[in-house]
Amino acid sequence: MISAYTKEIRAVVIISLLKLLLLILLPLTGDEAYFITWAQHPMAGYYDHPPMIGWILYLMSFISHNYLFYRLFAFAAILMVAYILYRIARVYVNKETAFLVALALLASPVEILVIMMTNDVPLLLFGSLGTLFLLYSLQKAAWLRYALLSGLFLGLAFLSKYFAVFLMLGLLLYVLSTYRSRALRSVSVVITVILLFVAQNLYFNYHNCWNNIMFNFFSRTAQSHFQLSSVLGYLALLLYLITPWGLYYLVTARARLKSTGVIRLCGAILAVALGIFFIVSLKKSIGLHWLLLFVPYLFLLFSMLDRAQLQKIIRFNARFSYLHLALLFAVLITPVSLFKEHKRYADVVLFTQPQSICSVINNRDLTPLFAYGYSTASLLSYHCKREVHMLYNTNKYGRLDDKLFDVRTLNKQNFFLLDKRAFNAHDMALFESTCQQVNVESLRIDDAAFYLMQCQQFDYNAYKEQILKRLKAKYYTFPSWLPRAPCYFLQRYHL
Repeated sequence: MISAYTKEIRAVVIISLLKLLLLILLPLTGDEAYFITWAQHPMAGYYDHPPMIGWILYLMSFISHNYLFYRLFAFAAILMVAYILYRIARVYVNKETAFLVALALLASPVEILVIMMTNDVPLLLFGSLGTLFLLYSLQKAAWLRYALLSGLFLGLAFLSKYFAVFLMLGLLLYVLSTYRSRALRSVSVVITVILLFVAQNLYFNYHNCWNNIMFNFFSRTAQSHFQLSSVLGYLALLLYLITPWGLYYLVTARARLKSTGVIRLCGAILAVALGIFFIVSLKKSIGLHWLLLFVPYLFLLFSMLDRAQLQKIIRFNARFSYLHLALLFAVLITPVSLFKEHKRYADVVLFTQPQSICSVINNRDLTPLFAYGYSTASLLSYHCKREVHMLYNTNKYGRLDDKLFDVRTLNKQNFFLLDKRAFNAHDMALFESTCQQVNVESLRIDDAAFYLMQCQQFDYNAYKEQILKRLKAKYYTFPSWLPRAPCYFLQRYHL
């Protein structure tokens, strides 16, 4: 079988090798650095999301702390997901068709972009494994073992991101409508195991200010309103994922498609997930990472096509991937100096020349040092090998520092704050109201302007009134229906 598809396999191998090179050349991103911060502080959970990526990177850190090593998890996970997709397809179709579907996924540009979606990789991997073992539990003799494994991996997917719930609902709809009473024993075992992971997450949230709940269901949805552009963007994103040629072959083949198990499985999962995302898109933009968990089921639809159509999809996907790779490599090899006139040039220097910044910081002995945003703080922490926390930031993202750093320790102390943008009048007024004396200077680093604020004699009480109380109102004021336990933020600052 393999010898019949040497061209397709060769294309996938080339794409994989180029993807590995891209993994090496791509600078560390702010989100990646932030999740590395999670791994450096192992906890039962974190502010933004459930803890799985932090746990995985923590375990990997026993071997190496290099971010390139961390990225190998994403690279390996993509290959594993393609194999899992092959095994899922084999439940319904022959080996040849399942093999071509897996190659179509590996040839897709989506699998190139996955290495930049660190937090979603465990969700994709564990969710796919959970689906596979659930199907096995319904069709194989050792049903209990497979049901336990399905519950385990779906539970791990839940501890990766809450989007796993949409997959679980789709699977539940599929198995109950297809297998009916025969599915009850497997479903009961799977749900029981999943509930153990749900209980762990609820326990963490109850004792940690309901961090995940407040962030995902309140902070993220605040001030949302209808936007036609977000709906159109969502539909365009779906077309990008399934590709225009993939959609064409599915539409033209629909007259030949029968109500197979593949249609019922993909229909149930995609109807639930994509339907919910469509409703969300009415008021909020949907990102590619939101849909990553459900990409395998979009590709599983191709298992209903014939061999010639699948080969064409693989070839078109490969060419589309080559275009993505060419554009990404072109950007990466472009001299940084060409971006000097861009207003975000400081960001370019921060990502591509972090050691230049660290050299200045270490030579100046800027201690303690803070940053305005979580991305800058995390990147400086990783590259400069020192603790850099956020300060003066009231954004909903990256609020783990609310737990990691106690602002009270700065009272009457001096410190520095580095940012990539010039401080405006509002910033200066805030600094001057919380510091006895403020000095601001511009640092030229590789021809980029960074701005350094030195605060002398920090006034914690003023900061509490102007920042901490705002944070309490925005992120630590809970709905009345949530049960209460002592909240670290409120207790620490007596709010």
